[in-house]
Amino acid sequence: MNQILGLWRDTWWVWILFVVITVLLAMLVGIFFYLLLLCLPVPYLYFAFNRYGSDGREKPDLG
Repeated sequence: MNQILGLWRDTWWVWILFVVITVLLAMLVGIFFYLLLLCLPVPYLYFAFNRYGSDGREKPDLG
């Protein structure tokens, strides 16, 4: 859970921007874009668990 909160703390504005753009596209282009809202949690959780440790801090680069 700390990974999810850590990513939200650092990138909340990006995810809100994604939601706003998706809703605008759905209103302007077509209702199909509302399905993208169902897809947004997948990359969010992917980045949360791969980039943040169990303490909620970003993992150091391994490269």
